[in-house]
Amino acid sequence: MKTKFLLFGMMILTLVACDELEDINGSYEVVTIDGQNMAGQGITINIDMSEKENRISGNNSCNEYSGTFENPEANNVDIGMIMATKMYCEEKAKTEQLFMNQLALVKKAEYKNDHLRLMDEDGMVLIKAKRVNE
Repeated sequence: MKTKFLLFGMMILTLVACDELEDINGSYEVVTIDGQNMAGQGITINIDMSEKENRISGNNSCNEYSGTFENPEANNVDIGMIMATKMYCEEKAKTEQLFMNQLALVKKAEYKNDHLRLMDEDGMVLIKAKRVNE
């Protein structure tokens, strides 16, 4: 009987964990990258996890970008190859490069209190963004 309760409890926890990113869909404005203040830099993240698409897209301060965004389990995420437009913005090049480099390292995501936190595999926050009311 104990085993049945334990298995049932584990199933419930698994289901709850899988739903943690359920509310992640939406638009965000990046506020920090690697601890640096980026508010007002025009860096955006849009996440669409639906039956039709699992995409991440937005603006990296100069160019538009897009790629796949999968949530295989709990808070783990897989961001596929990112494609971006190729405009050159000399004054924004370092910011753009920092964002794209950090985005490539993302392995986990967390959403709470209207903030999206994209983290590396050790749980260190790489990118923090605030939900934009649409």
